Amino acid sequence: MRLLSTRDRRLVYFVTSVTIFFGLMDLVGVMLIGAIGSLSVTGVSSGQTGNRISRLLQSLNIETYSLQTQVGILGTLAALTLISKTILSLIFTKKSLFFLARRGAMISADLVKKYFSLPVSRINSRSAQESIYALTVGVNYVMVGVIGVWMSLISDISLLLILGVGLFFVDATTAFGATVIFASVATILHNQMHHKVKAIGERQSYLNVVGSQRIFEAVNSYREILVRDRRGYYAGQIAQNRYQLADGTANVTFMQNISKYVLELTLVASALLLAFYQFNTTTASRAIAVVTIFIAASTRITPAVLRVQQGLIQIKANLGQAKPAVSLMEELRSLNEVADSSKELLRDHKDFVSNVTAVDITFHYVSDIEVLQKINLEVKPGEFVALAGGSGAGKTTLVDVILGALEPQNGKVLISGLTPIKAFSKWPGAVSYVPQDSPIIDGTLRENLGLGYPPSLLTDEICWEVLALARLDDFIRSLPDGLDTQVGDRGTRLSGGQRQRLGIARSLVTRPKLLILDEATSSLDGLTESEISESLRKLKGDVTLIVIAHRLSTVVDADRIYFLDSGEVRAVGTFDELKTISPEFRVQAELMGL
Repeated sequence: MRLLSTRDRRLVYFVTSVTIFFGLMDLVGVMLIGAIGSLSVTGVSSGQTGNRISRLLQSLNIETYSLQTQVGILGTLAALTLISKTILSLIFTKKSLFFLARRGAMISADLVKKYFSLPVSRINSRSAQESIYALTVGVNYVMVGVIGVWMSLISDISLLLILGVGLFFVDATTAFGATVIFASVATILHNQMHHKVKAIGERQSYLNVVGSQRIFEAVNSYREILVRDRRGYYAGQIAQNRYQLADGTANVTFMQNISKYVLELTLVASALLLAFYQFNTTTASRAIAVVTIFIAASTRITPAVLRVQQGLIQIKANLGQAKPAVSLMEELRSLNEVADSSKELLRDHKDFVSNVTAVDITFHYVSDIEVLQKINLEVKPGEFVALAGGSGAGKTTLVDVILGALEPQNGKVLISGLTPIKAFSKWPGAVSYVPQDSPIIDGTLRENLGLGYPPSLLTDEICWEVLALARLDDFIRSLPDGLDTQVGDRGTRLSGGQRQRLGIARSLVTRPKLLILDEATSSLDGLTESEISESLRKLKGDVTLIVIAHRLSTVVDADRIYFLDSGEVRAVGTFDELKTISPEFRVQAELMGL
């Protein structure tokens, strides 16, 4: 309930109160049916009506009517009351479920906004499939599968209490006996099943995540499993996962059916015992009235007990399946949502100064081993600065800190005088980043160029401008659908080099003043790499470049190179200066023939 706002909680309590009122309507309907039974016996035996029936007839002002008229009126009132209650219950149930479902969608949206405010290290602490499950299906289990079922439970429990109290006024012994029998059976069923059901629910959520991961693995590494002849292995793993999920679902459903049949047997046995007791201890008229009321009440009590029992099972199972979502909600509770940025495609970044300052940056992941150790870096507007070093030197981690994707334990980074996140918010698009492997979405070329922007903002003029800079325009023009060509899932209809060039073109859409590239030309042939490098060099002066260099040939013309090793800056200078002052850098350059 803490997941709901104060207003939403009040609405839930109001709906719950209304459903309790529906229980009173059930009681009135049941009592009217009991009165009909008593009147019928009285009429057949030509006897006198009891005091309670007489008071009821007087209150309705029908005591002088014939028996048939009285029964007709009472029957009509009973039917109208019970039918009205059923219709109103349906309406309120529909409205409450729609409310919870939409509230779940809202919570999912809010969670995504908070989730995107996490640093990369915390996002990567969960698998992608677990995060997707927690942000979507898991939230639905919380809202509809737990809170929604809980609201129904309150309604049914209140109905049972109201009918139980009503039966005590009719016959205390009967009411006490029925309460003991039904409560005992329900308690035994609950104790026998609820622990097992919760365990099944937790396992179901785990199996759902694992199954998605297996499919994702197989699709992403299809070529590898093809040549290793492991397609059958993955197919078997996925099939086994589906069988396990099917068994879990069948188990939970079967347990709910056990409750149904046990309660049906309990009702039949209770009715027989009550009839035997009443006909042996009281008059036939009273016995029939009590049995009639009990049977009428049981038509409401038994389904309610069954719904309570099944609801408790559902809540236990759904709590297990909601566990990843609840865990994520608790983790994100104190975080602020990411702001909804400008929906315009801005290309004029007024007042933005493309300088980057990093002071005493220290960073480590979960262990205490420092990945970055007191890094100091200065990039001035219009400069071409490179980060070089061997694998594991800390280059990509440093860029992640500069981008604000990772928060350093010590030190600070400023872009145009602000923290990275504040700078991006104030000047959206002034900074662009090109990863080594640019992600391609399943859509058109235009949609990929506008990643994060509506395609309608990507005019043909903008698209062809950036595609020309990335040396991809001739290829796109040769396609029948041009900019509206579908690229396939993860860009499967493009070559590796074309995907990389598309990523470079995308980064230039906003005409950034600061461009950060993580060896963005590594998948290109020598000629294309040279052409794109020349295009990027022409931007020098207008655009500040920070380049992670895995191949030193791409940074020979850099104004300054920071050479990193084991998380420290070992040397700073031009290409020729580093060859002189750093033996390690000189060795790497010579190995590349530079």
